[in-house]
Amino acid sequence: MAMEVELKVGNFEELKTDVIDKGTCTGCGNCVSVCPTQVIKFVDDVPTLQERPGEVPEGEPPVGKCIECKLCYFGCPVTDSLSPRMEALFGTDDVLGNYIKLYKAKTEVPEIAEVAQDGGIVSTILAYALQSGIIDGAIVSVTSEENPWIPQPKIITSYEGLLKSAGTRYSLSPNIASLAQYRDVVEELLAQRPVGEDWLRLAFVGTPCQTLGVKKLQNALEGADIRPANLITLTIGLFCMENFDATKLHQLVQEKTGLSIRQIRKMDIKKGALHIYPTEEDEAKTIPLEETGEAVRSGCHSCEDLTAWYADISIGSIGTPAGWSTVFARTGKGKEIFEGAVREKMITKEPLTEKGFKSLQRLAQRKKES
Repeated sequence: MAMEVELKVGNFEELKTDVIDKGTCTGCGNCVSVCPTQVIKFVDDVPTLQERPGEVPEGEPPVGKCIECKLCYFGCPVTDSLSPRMEALFGTDDVLGNYIKLYKAKTEVPEIAEVAQDGGIVSTILAYALQSGIIDGAIVSVTSEENPWIPQPKIITSYEGLLKSAGTRYSLSPNIASLAQYRDVVEELLAQRPVGEDWLRLAFVGTPCQTLGVKKLQNALEGADIRPANLITLTIGLFCMENFDATKLHQLVQEKTGLSIRQIRKMDIKKGALHIYPTEEDEAKTIPLEETGEAVRSGCHSCEDLTAWYADISIGSIGTPAGWSTVFARTGKGKEIFEGAVREKMITKEPLTEKGFKSLQRLAQRKKES
């Protein structure tokens, strides 16, 4: 029996009032990706309506002008659009979310181990899915030599591209926005692989708010799979306590450590501190997380989800030692793909220790209550 729910949606101006102006926008990129006339753009990391009125052929939508479709409001992870159905599908009282299996794991692929963060599980799962033909590509974040540590969304379709995307940047990358130019993306991918659009399958890697946005587009309305989320067949969620504004983070790092962003080879967060690894040194410089508050994006303060409840597979470093990752298989699909990589000896898995589980649970509860 179909669930009857009250549809709470609005246009972009209402999204601006209810979310953006209140400082609760997470910068996930969902509104940019779902806009059919592509008039929502990021301006200084803020979704902004940029209309370009013009004459269009009769019967066609006014390209370059908002058509009041309300998809931006509907797909936003902060709004409550159709939340009763989402609650019915994914709701739980467990601060760690619904899951089938919980693992401690590390990669057994040498090239990935050399470049990946922690256990290298995200890259290894994507490598397995690409090589097995489960996906045709993956939506990830990358950086360029011109802007090191400034993440940008990108769709990768090869193992080489995957290796270049490995690592964590701790700043905003609106990954789903890489599908904003929907038709161009589809044409480009189909030129690389002989498949039809109905069978084009992408993995998506993102933070909890980003995976929630994808799942809303796929599930919040019964029977709907709203583009561009219809291209996404696998969601991999990253643990996230909070995300940083890139410019503010880089300023903070330079003030606290004296290192410019080009002098850093790696950053990670462990044991209540941000660890900065200089390019010429092995020993990390540390900044206590309580001293990083000014660099945290305002939208992160309203998020309760540490472990990416809405992903097929969730991955992070909390609860495991260096060189390992904590892995949640949340759906049957997620479990099957993870176990496939284990069978191919690309991943070693072990049970998460009781100490690790309690640490993870404690931090998840802290985020939910903060």
